[in-house]
Amino acid sequence: MEAFYSMKNILGTPEDWKRLGFRCGIEVHHQIKTEKKLFCRCPAGPYSNEWHAEVLRHMRPTMSELGEYDGTALMEFKTKKEIIYRLHRDKVCTYEMDDNPPFQINEEAVDKALRIALTFKCKMVNELHVIRKQYLDGSIPAGFQRTCIIGVDGVLPLSNGKEVRIIQVGLEEDSCREISDNGHRIVFAVDRLGIPLIEVVTDKTFESPQEAAEGVQRIGRLLRATGYANRGIGAVRQDVNVSINGSTRVEIKGVPRIPRIPYLTAHEARRQESLLQIKDEMVRRGLSSGEFPIDEKKLEGNGISFHRPELKAAQMAGDTIRVIRLPESKGLLSWQLTGIRRFSDEFSGRVRVIACLDQKPNIFHTDVESAVLDDHDLKLINEFARCGKDDVAIVVWGPDLDTITAVKEIHIRWEEASQGVCNETRQALRDNTTDFERVLPGPDRMYPDTDSAPFEITREKIEAAEQFIPEYPWDREKRYLEMGLPEDISRNLAISHFADLFDNLLEEKAVAAIRAGEVLARIITALRRKGFDLTKISLEQWEDLLRGLGNGKIFREGLFDFLKNWSKKPTSGFTDMLGEYSIVPADENTIAERVSEAIQYAYENVQNDIEKRIKVAMGEAMQSLAGKCAGEMVYDRIRDNMINDISC
Repeated sequence: MEAFYSMKNILGTPEDWKRLGFRCGIEVHHQIKTEKKLFCRCPAGPYSNEWHAEVLRHMRPTMSELGEYDGTALMEFKTKKEIIYRLHRDKVCTYEMDDNPPFQINEEAVDKALRIALTFKCKMVNELHVIRKQYLDGSIPAGFQRTCIIGVDGVLPLSNGKEVRIIQVGLEEDSCREISDNGHRIVFAVDRLGIPLIEVVTDKTFESPQEAAEGVQRIGRLLRATGYANRGIGAVRQDVNVSINGSTRVEIKGVPRIPRIPYLTAHEARRQESLLQIKDEMVRRGLSSGEFPIDEKKLEGNGISFHRPELKAAQMAGDTIRVIRLPESKGLLSWQLTGIRRFSDEFSGRVRVIACLDQKPNIFHTDVESAVLDDHDLKLINEFARCGKDDVAIVVWGPDLDTITAVKEIHIRWEEASQGVCNETRQALRDNTTDFERVLPGPDRMYPDTDSAPFEITREKIEAAEQFIPEYPWDREKRYLEMGLPEDISRNLAISHFADLFDNLLEEKAVAAIRAGEVLARIITALRRKGFDLTKISLEQWEDLLRGLGNGKIFREGLFDFLKNWSKKPTSGFTDMLGEYSIVPADENTIAERVSEAIQYAYENVQNDIEKRIKVAMGEAMQSLAGKCAGEMVYDRIRDNMINDISC
């Protein structure tokens, strides 16, 4: 199979993706705003790096109702992780540590989840049934996440007119925040655990990387438009599932930014294409699974001295060094998959995650094209492993038990290669390629939660939720653009919780559209980025401010400082703040006097440059007039006066 695009043109064309059989589905996880967590009454508040106690746990897998173990759980059990949880006394209770049964599901979260599911035009369930989803990676102390389905069979319209099916919208509890993961020890903060999380899952009908990115973007914007989505680091995470003709589903977990999705999915498709080529080559060489035994030897006490620093250090530390011979595999480990990644990286990823040998490099090999060993070490290893001219050896080192695990995983990955692309979850890397994270979970990790009673979704609840369905943000954005709002204001305002307030004020003609939009989409954003907290100012207070802007009680130039002061006293009313900070509209005599003084100042301090004089005069005048009259009017007066002086 020929690669259909070059690495310089990784995104290809729609025809390329159609030929390859590119298919992608997405899962968007977004925290929703609630006062309490989902299954306890702890606050769903901000994260904290402060902690007051630690809990140590080890995880072990449990059987499903059908007597089966989930493959992911078994894989995580092999890692023998020591899991540390850091607890903040104000953020957690005994529920998070699985020492107490769950409370009834948070009804505020259910109501908001219903509104979100209806926004995607889902069919609602009659009852919520909480199920347990097993996680043994340590991210949830109980070893399972509580989750439930709210709605099914929804729809997501794309800009090209295509409609993507929403398989389901779920409500679940968020997991812990990972602090560090080194060797066999992983540390989590528990403050994020239990915050309500919406999960939106699509079918696999995205037919190009660009289309998948648009799907994630549209889901995110629609969630933001409801007004229930949390913002900030860790509040939203998206997974993408990729396959091509002849392969199987591979999940890229926790994609951090939407602009990276086209590149990550394109690289994953290229990786799968290359793995299918490797499979064909293995079949051609007669390397079907199990037909060729793989030899492994432990290198100890035989006088071998390596040049490579990592191997020398392992010998000096008394670590175990093991050498694995892969028969008839010359050229395979050096096979380029995508980007700078080669087939040998597939083995390195498994060793890193499952054997916990996570200091790179963690393997060496003797496939000369991409080997980093010198001739001396290559010869020593090949002779020790008794490699023939077409054989390749892999070297692993570290604590003895970890190297035994590493050898087993290399055997497993070699056998999987002869079958093509294997089901797995992969993590996104900075260069937009991916690396192994875990075996892809299956249905065996799901089972009913016997601690949670069913929760009825009544017709009355659904009818109440239907009153909160927002306008599609892309339709709202188009409407704002047609009104003449700038593109950035239209885009940001369309997903803002101020959008309805903005529309109502415009309908009443209470304020100019561009002025109101600038306040709600630019000035507030600029203040937030400077660290000012405006979240405690109510919608009613914002309405008073905008009406004041419309009727001349305050002007644009004074808003920035006014809002900085208001953020410090959010309970104060708009009129009270105007009085406290002496923001009173200037009368005609005051404006004329200040303009005259400013012009005089400019003439005295700027020589023979009319534009610079106007700028200096404007700055001088607005020192006392900012927020008390329209800046455009002051500018026009200064410019007209100076131009008239020149004419005379």
